[in-house]
Amino acid sequence: MSGKPKAEGRHDSNEKATAACAAAHVHAAVQPRHVSLRTSLLVLVLICVLPGAALCAYLVLANYQLEKRRVASETERLAGQILVELDRELAAMESGLRVLATAEPLKSGELYRFHEIARAAIKSQTAYAYVLIDPQGRQILNTLRPYGASLPTSGNPTQLAEIFESGKTILTDLFVTPLAGKQVIALGVPVYGRDGTIIYTLVLGLLPEQLNQLLNRQPIPNGWLAAIIDGSGTVVAFSRDGEQFVGRKALPDLRKRLQDEMHGSMSTTTEDGTTVTTAYARSARWNWSVATGAPKALIETGMFRLFTGIGLIALFFIIAGSWLAAVITRRVLSSVAYLNDAALALREGKPLAPPRIQLYEAEAVGEAIVQASHLMAEVHHRAYHDPLTELANRALFYELLQHQLAVAERENGQLAELAIDLDNFKVVNDEEGHPAGDHLLEAVARRIESTIRASDAAARMGGDEFSILLVDADRDSAEETAQRLVTRLAEPYDGIRSPVSASIGIAIYPTNGKDICELLENADRALYVAKHGGRNAFRLAIERAPASDE
Repeated sequence: MSGKPKAEGRHDSNEKATAACAAAHVHAAVQPRHVSLRTSLLVLVLICVLPGAALCAYLVLANYQLEKRRVASETERLAGQILVELDRELAAMESGLRVLATAEPLKSGELYRFHEIARAAIKSQTAYAYVLIDPQGRQILNTLRPYGASLPTSGNPTQLAEIFESGKTILTDLFVTPLAGKQVIALGVPVYGRDGTIIYTLVLGLLPEQLNQLLNRQPIPNGWLAAIIDGSGTVVAFSRDGEQFVGRKALPDLRKRLQDEMHGSMSTTTEDGTTVTTAYARSARWNWSVATGAPKALIETGMFRLFTGIGLIALFFIIAGSWLAAVITRRVLSSVAYLNDAALALREGKPLAPPRIQLYEAEAVGEAIVQASHLMAEVHHRAYHDPLTELANRALFYELLQHQLAVAERENGQLAELAIDLDNFKVVNDEEGHPAGDHLLEAVARRIESTIRASDAAARMGGDEFSILLVDADRDSAEETAQRLVTRLAEPYDGIRSPVSASIGIAIYPTNGKDICELLENADRALYVAKHGGRNAFRLAIERAPASDE
């Protein structure tokens, strides 16, 4: 009997001890951790400031990526713009060279007279020399030497020999002349005899310095580079220190890209270790290329400045936040002391209203970076359209004509090229002023657009000269369109007192030419006939007999 109460007593004691321990653990578990108010506010300041700084850093990195893409796009636009200017210059040189190749002394064999003509022409041309080469590759005439002087019988670029086979214009790579020993580029065209065979090649020599002048006229930003590269990958012009780089091969990676692609961009490293964002564009007409580059250091310097600014701003906010946390801490502690005093006063029956505590929160400042705006429509538009009439310019017209010629050749189709020249335009300019002339050109452009089909293309080639590409047009439809244009363009113009009309030359593919040069040349000849046959009319180019293979 006595053992049982003792056991129960021990059991009760153990249960009480266990309960007490459990209560102690529960009490310890629910006890809040004491944290300093000053520390809590400082952490709050860091939580507010650091994410903002991190966001700014992220935005800087995002801006850096956007800037890289913008620079790549800008270098591509600049390369394309320079290429358009280069193509335009070369096309103008080719036109002048072809006109010179039709000089009568060449066909009649009066080479001493042609030598005088060529020497006179070179004074007004961007050229180094004119050279006449026979089918055996011998120089017959060179404007650098008096007529009849001894000339090299070899050493000319092998590319020029292709002219006698194809009859096409050839632009050579950079080479050293056998006569003067200078680095030059040659532009050659065929010279046809009276029987239609190619009897000579007329060559225009260009110095790299003359191409450097073309680069210097371009709006190249400070620190950027631009180069013109020939078909072999050799630098023929350079925007900075041209004498140092002309004649050297372009970087291997760039040469490989130029062989595989017409345009694009890439990251390259120059020989001095500079990393450059490089864009390139290759001419389909001449197989030459233009490359532009922007050093990445220009972008990275701006990014470093932004990061430095963000760091200084973040440090400023941390210091200001810490000071504000200390002020708030003092205010809170003083308020707590006041509340304690108020509680004691309440116990004594003296009610007190709690004070209002005013705390100013620091706003985390972070503004989003403005996205870069869309770029090349307006540039593309500016690069390929005439600013006065809004018609296509010469470069775009050549591209369209070349494309349609390829389509017509593939599909055995036809097309027509109309060369238009205004009659009495000079009278309007001289007697009524250039503003009236500009107004007249705009009105002519609108009348041309309203007369041709939507599938056709009209272009202002310069001055009062216009060209029209009639797609899928035979002789009858071309003559019908030309007659409508003659009639429409001869109607009176508002505000123009002088009578104005138009003369038109027509060339049909493939009857009057199978490539762009033949079509343009034959259309111009037909225009010349219309111009000197009374004006205000159109003429069709005369079909030429095919040249003998011999």
